[in-house]
Amino acid sequence: MHLLCDLIFIFCDIVSGFPIIGIEWQKMENPDLRKAMGMKPDQKGVRVRRVEPTAPESGCLQPSDIILSFDGVDIANDGTVPFRHGERISFSYLVSQKYTGDKALIKVLRNSKVHEFKIKLATHKRLIAAHVKGRPPSYYIVAGFVFAAVSVPYLRSEYGKDYEYDAPVKLLVKHLHSMAESPDEQLVVVSQVLVADINIGYEDIVNTQVLAVNGHPVKNLKDLVTTVENCKDEFLKFDLEYDQIVVLETKTAKAATEDILTTHCIPSAMSDDLKT
Repeated sequence: MHLLCDLIFIFCDIVSGFPIIGIEWQKMENPDLRKAMGMKPDQKGVRVRRVEPTAPESGCLQPSDIILSFDGVDIANDGTVPFRHGERISFSYLVSQKYTGDKALIKVLRNSKVHEFKIKLATHKRLIAAHVKGRPPSYYIVAGFVFAAVSVPYLRSEYGKDYEYDAPVKLLVKHLHSMAESPDEQLVVVSQVLVADINIGYEDIVNTQVLAVNGHPVKNLKDLVTTVENCKDEFLKFDLEYDQIVVLETKTAKAATEDILTTHCIPSAMSDDLKT
């Protein structure tokens, strides 16, 4: 799993508040690839694969840009820069020496022309948040279905400190690759199902992403709560990943929720942060 990180986000410890460059990048060691991208023999760098839509860099960097240097330090085709005693290290090290709000000069090759951009480094919004800033976990329950937003603390609570090895591959792939399209986007899942007569047949759904409710795409947990609470349709239909669906009679589902909460000694159908 750690080998994948060389090809994925350039990042440092987001929990400590350091910035990142919100991109995925590709090594440029292959000579045919360099030639096809319009690089001259003396030019070296890494290719931008994707740019986070919420990152400040999205305003200047584009897919297939070749990042040649960061703050005047040339980047090798394998993504490394000089380090102490003749060693080399990933150029993410240069980013880790900065603080949120600092500016950096990035030189890129685009369509055989060199461009320079001064970017303001920021701590970006990830689809799966690295931390929840000490807040209690958010949740919403209807008809025994427990909905939650996935975060790194959530993965740790579900799968332990070795979540990077023990969590389902589908969640790890999203953790490593998925990008938030907007600052408030979250990955919402059915965390578990509290067994009751109304949800018979759905008991095995665990940590499965919710894509839409009654045709309305789920943007975040609050969005799901609002859609369900305001639903006047006869049925609640949840579209889950891998073309799985959950259908419940709306009136019956809402009526059953209180009894299920009482049975499991749960004081509220939703966390306090979702009540406002």
